Amino acid sequence: FENIDSEPSSSLPSSDDKSSTTVENSLDAIRAISKSVPSGRLPKDHEGYFGIGIFQPKGSPNIGTLWRSAYQLGASILYTIGGRYKVSAADTLDVPTRLPLIQLENWNGFAEWASPKGAVWVAVEMGGTPLAEYEHPRNAIYILGNEDNGVPKSVVRACRDVVSLESERYGSYNVAVAGSLVLYDRMTKLKNKRDKRSVSNK
Repeated sequence: FENIDSEPSSSLPSSDDKSSTTVENSLDAIRAISKSVPSGRLPKDHEGYFGIGIFQPKGSPNIGTLWRSAYQLGASILYTIGGRYKVSAADTLDVPTRLPLIQLENWNGFAEWASPKGAVWVAVEMGGTPLAEYEHPRNAIYILGNEDNGVPKSVVRACRDVVSLESERYGSYNVAVAGSLVLYDRMTKLKNKRDKRSVSNK
């Protein structure tokens, strides 16, 4: 993976990749990932797991809102990359006490050791596959950028998939809205698949 430290950003701390990496609830994170990827043969209808990460997060209220939506929509793990989450009143469920939150100093920390093995990285950025046409991977980590800069090009290139949100007018969504739309789309498409299987099995 390329090192993105060369990209301009005032919010990325300058410190050693691993020694400065801060992990919250790390034991819970390992347990959650292990539970999401059980050993043995998986059932054919296994729907996998997903997490969501924000690159260089800015406003705590936006992040708090996104964490709450992620919890409601079934996320297994949360990440901040290149910034820390400050507790927000918008997160009325206090989600980091319910789901593991891993806080990383930079992208390399995520790419090298914090991402679950086998999970597909999905950048939410303009110019990708329209969300309406996108088929979500079974196991995925969705990566969003902040409202000012979006997801850096080097991170977009590192992701297997890029998905974009259509709009009638202005194209850039608030990060909480963008993340919530993507996760809701995943939930509804999985539900549609379950309904079709249920009908075909009758």
